[in-house]
Amino acid sequence: MPSIMTIAILSERKPRGGEIVVAVSTILSMTYLIVKPVSTQTTVRDEFINACRMTVQNGIPKKYAGRIANPASLDANYADFWLAFDPKGEKLARQIIQNSGQSVEKGKYDFPGMVHLFEHEVPDPPKDGDIKPWVSLLAAQLEPWKEKIRKMNLDRV
Repeated sequence: MPSIMTIAILSERKPRGGEIVVAVSTILSMTYLIVKPVSTQTTVRDEFINACRMTVQNGIPKKYAGRIANPASLDANYADFWLAFDPKGEKLARQIIQNSGQSVEKGKYDFPGMVHLFEHEVPDPPKDGDIKPWVSLLAAQLEPWKEKIRKMNLDRV
């Protein structure tokens, strides 16, 4: 049986990068995928965790909030591929991989490279009010990625 795939989710957006990586990690959580949130921004509000939990079926945002990794302590072996949610995160992921002596261009599985910038511009989560619509929009935007990951997993089995 093939090993479980790992994906690093990066955002360096201030001050909400931690919330973005927690929401994405919660949405992309699958039994055959290890999701690893990465950001220098680690603050995640309780109301944000509750909104993720209420919006994503079987979501475990509190677990991801407690596991946000500091990018300064990582190397290329941390994940099979890296999905960035802002240009700073993409640049940082490329730097981590290159500093480890690996190629950013050589991807694993069906991906053409190790680092990918999410194709939608993700706004910051709202500071006040109902956060659930923001999580729902992000979940809809991530659906094609969930399908790509499912397909990669099926192709590997």
